This record gives sequence, C-alpha cells and structure tokens, in this order.
Amino acid sequence: MADNTRPRRPVVGSRTTTSRPRKVAGRVGDQPEATVAPEPDGTEEAAPPPAAPPEPDVISADVGREPVKVRDQAAGPGAASRVTVALVVAIVLLVAVAAGESWYLWLRDDPVVSADRPVVTSQVATASAVDTAAKALQEIVATSWKDYAQQTDDATKLMTSAFAATYRQTAEAIQDDFSAGKTEVKVEVTHQGVVRASPEQVQALVFLTEYVTRNGRDLTLTPYRALVTVVNTDQGWLVSAIDTK
Repeated sequence: MADNTRPRRPVVGSRTTTSRPRKVAGRVGDQPEATVAPEPDGTEEAAPPPAAPPEPDVISADVGREPVKVRDQAAGPGAASRVTVALVVAIVLLVAVAAGESWYLWLRDDPVVSADRPVVTSQVATASAVDTAAKALQEIVATSWKDYAQQTDDATKLMTSAFAATYRQTAEAIQDDFSAGKTEVKVEVTHQGVVRASPEQVQALVFLTEYVTRNGRDLTLTPYRALVTVVNTDQGWLVSAIDTK
C-alpha cells in the first residue's frame, strides 16, 4: 500500500501555490521604501566648512575692457578734492602777496622814484590819484564869465595854498577881458595816465579838448595835454602844478 504522506513533485507548467499581490483600483504601484542613512556613531571627524571665496580686486564690465580697480574708484573723489584745495590755497597766497606788496609800498618811509621805477605805489592807489588829477584839471580850466569869481574860488579849493595863490593872480588879471567878451570855456577829458607816482606825489598826463565861445557866437576848439602834479595832504590829493603842452 502506497504511502500517502510522501510529497508530490510539481508538474512542469502547473501553477505554483505562491499567490501574487493583488492590484487595487486607483493605486499606481507600490512605492519603494526610503533608504535611511545610518546615524553617525561619533567615530568620524566632521568635515571643515568650505572656505569663502576671496573678494575680487577688480570689477570688469566685460571681457576685453580694462578692469577698474575698486580702490581706485574710492580714491578718485579724494584726489580731486585735494587738487581743488591746493588750487584754492595757491590763489589765496597770490592774493596775500599782492596785498602785502601794496601795503608795503604805501607804508614805506622813503620810496625811491627813478627812471627804472617811476611808479612805486599800488595800481589802485595810482589810478585813484590820476583820476583825481584829471577831474581837478577839468574843473579848474572850465569857467564862464557869468560866475567867474565864484568859479575861481571853487578852483583854488582843489589846489595847494602855494599854487592857489599863483592861480588867483592870473585869474584876476584876465577877469575884465573875460567878462567883456562873455567868454565861456568847456573842457572834455579824452585820455589820462600816470607818469610818476609815489605815496606823496603823483604826476598825471591828461589829454583834453577845450571848447571856447565868445559873445555866444565864436567857437574855438583846441586839443592839448597837460602834466598835472598832485600831492597827498590831510585834505586828500591837491593840485600843486599844471604844465600845458
């Protein structure tokens, strides 16, 4: 009698008894399980942090152009400021030197006027004295028979006492003829300039045109020049001499 407990051999092509997993509707598929990294046991050394990249020394707009250094850009405004300050200091020094020279010329006790250096005063002081001389000459020469005496008195106020005495003598000597001919003299200054100048005395060359009328009809036009000397006094610049040319 055969032993029924003996296992039976599987027949080729027959189904295995192992069951396949069943698919559920709507499920894409089984997801693989995530791999878990093993926890460090403390025996390995920690890796050093990555080093920071070095700061670039230059910034270049694009390839092929000359790179521009950052430190040069930062130093640009400072360099320009230093140049501006240097220029301002130079200008201030030049002005100070000019002002010092002017004060030196004014305060010198014995300035020497010579052919090589006829002017020893500052330009502003010289121009002021020459302008005073030209205006004084114009007021002295211009006169009218209508108020001859008054104009003579006004003219002498622009002169030194010595020159005023000489001028008054000449004016009084021609007063009668001047009044009889109803003479009027007008003067126009055309040019003026300095010949010699010191803090005490200035000689100015004045070019003027004289217009003379008599009895309201006759007109005489005479251009000439005069060398006017003015001296510095407590009353300002006063005429001390007039030489006509």
